[in-house]
Amino acid sequence: MAMHKEQKKALFYSVALHVVLVLLLFLANGQQVITPPKGMAIEAEIVDLSQPISAPEPKNEPTIEPKPEPEPESESEPEPEPEPEPEPEPEPPKPDPAVLKRQQEQAERLKKLEELRKKRQAAEAAAEAQKKPEQEPVQTTMDNNEQEPSGPIGTPDGRVGQEPSLLNRYIAAIQADVTRQWARPVGTPSGLKCQIKVNQIPGGGVINVSIGSPCNADTVVKNSIINAVKKADPLPYAGFEPVFERRLNFIFQYQGD
Repeated sequence: MAMHKEQKKALFYSVALHVVLVLLLFLANGQQVITPPKGMAIEAEIVDLSQPISAPEPKNEPTIEPKPEPEPESESEPEPEPEPEPEPEPEPPKPDPAVLKRQQEQAERLKKLEELRKKRQAAEAAAEAQKKPEQEPVQTTMDNNEQEPSGPIGTPDGRVGQEPSLLNRYIAAIQADVTRQWARPVGTPSGLKCQIKVNQIPGGGVINVSIGSPCNADTVVKNSIINAVKKADPLPYAGFEPVFERRLNFIFQYQGD
């Protein structure tokens, strides 16, 4: 309480002092009224010192919310690795042209040997069918009175064959092969008879063919006969070696269907 009284005394003395000062100033300057300048008013707030001074309320600091933790990235399933493409199969090696050529030649030789075997069988069958006494002339050759001065058919050098029976079968086999290969032109008359001259090598390979005399065929028919001989290449050879001649003459006949 004593302290409270002292505060009141101090306040009273302070106010009285101010009043005295104002009166002195007024008296010193006469009765001039001193108006305080505008804006210079003194405002005072009487504070009751007997009341305890309350501590200032703490300011409400804004609460800082914790930052949300980043969500863990969802582990995506790994994409399946693409299956490796199958390696292309290596191309087969190209055959050697030389080997192919040898294989073709061998195949051709085997084919010709097979043809020779078939022709020989056909010739033997034809010879058996046309077999007659040796004194009679062979039907596939020229008649004796129509032979050229060069000699009998099948012996172009004028030499008579030492084995007439084998020679006749040889000529018959050639005649049969050529006839099978002949593409007869339309209008070919019956009674056709032409002498054929052939140059050949051992084995029956034909080198050259020509039409001799007599021949009652026109040019078209002659060419068809020559083509038939070439298609019959190789001519019969196996089994006829004793009567083989490099230059061979024989008669090609057509008596009609």
